[in-house]
Amino acid sequence: MLRRYDFKCTNCDHIEEQWVDSKDLFATCPECGDTAQRIISSVRTHFKGTGWPDADDAWAKDHERAAKRTHP
Repeated sequence: MLRRYDFKCTNCDHIEEQWVDSKDLFATCPECGDTAQRIISSVRTHFKGTGWPDADDAWAKDHERAAKRTHP
């Protein structure tokens, strides 16, 4: 089954979502052609209504921060 995962290039640090089989841990970087490793990124959740803060900016910062972490 194909699923969408984030991959980070081990050479140029480019991050991109790709549709791959769920067991694939590596893909090819579209920028430089080197190996890209699957990374775990935060999930975007947007709560609407009163009492929920608008977290769009916080989500983008968390996503960026998660992408910079190295994952085994």
